[in-house]
Amino acid sequence: MRLIGETEEFLEMLVSFVRRSRVMGGVVHDARIAALCVAHGAEALLTRDRDFSLFPELKTRDPIAG
Repeated sequence: MRLIGETEEFLEMLVSFVRRSRVMGGVVHDARIAALCVAHGAEALLTRDRDFSLFPELKTRDPIAG
């Protein structure tokens, strides 16, 4: 496990994700998570939340799917 936080690229990436996908409400939080993961080079995010498909830069994997 490694704790991650905002990087120099984070804010620019977050703004790009929000503007491009025109997200609002709770999906802004998903955009923040996606930007953090991408900024830190995460290989994939384990999630069942389909909203992350709005951010193709971040690969996702369903941890329950077979």
